[in-house]
Amino acid sequence: MSNFLTPDKIRNEYGLEIKEKLIPDGSKLKPNRKLTRGKVEYVTIHNTADIEEAEGTNDAEQYARATFNGAMGGVSVHYYIDETDCWQLLRENEMGYHAADGKTGPGNGTSLAIEIIMDGKGDKDDKEAEDRGALLAAILLHRHNLGIDKLVTHRHWYPAKYCPAYILPHWGKFVERVQAYLNAINKPGDVDGDGKVTTKDARAALRAAIDLDKLDGPQKVAADVNGNGEIDTGDARDILRKAIEPEGN
Repeated sequence: MSNFLTPDKIRNEYGLEIKEKLIPDGSKLKPNRKLTRGKVEYVTIHNTADIEEAEGTNDAEQYARATFNGAMGGVSVHYYIDETDCWQLLRENEMGYHAADGKTGPGNGTSLAIEIIMDGKGDKDDKEAEDRGALLAAILLHRHNLGIDKLVTHRHWYPAKYCPAYILPHWGKFVERVQAYLNAINKPGDVDGDGKVTTKDARAALRAAIDLDKLDGPQKVAADVNGNGEIDTGDARDILRKAIEPEGN
């Protein structure tokens, strides 16, 4: 029998599959406290190291399982994400222990924590994990009506900690990527990211649907207007309709 975690629920948001395995209320594995002012005010980005994967699983599941096994030294985060998998361990209205500022600190008390699992080599897996982390950050910012200025690093709360270590050297580029995803979420159909939905966007979606062109991450999010996780001719049709119909119809 496998000892791997089994999610209680799996959901798909903007093409990102998220596995929920929430730490039970009353558990010593989390603070058991609501966010300080009852709402999310920031999204905090962390890096944690890539580890050797057991056969049949991945880094995100292993970190999530280590949390449930009490092997994370009291750390509890809302999300672990790697190049293939994403696990949610805390509700978005509750505190985690991730910012090294205790029960009353603003990092733990006001922000959601995303641990992006990388090894710093800058290889394909690192880039994919980082890009998926950028999408997750955009999803959370959008859900909680936050702007890009509310995306912060672990170091923002705890300057002595150089974290996210693998992203800090190009933090500005990461923020740009999150903003691109946020724009795509906020403006469905705007495949080229120019702030408008036009017939050009419909054409781009159609070409992607029939495998003539490939879209990058934010373009895929913008093109998937029907939200089924795929770019298909139905998306192209809906984008064309948006483009030719008067605003507000």
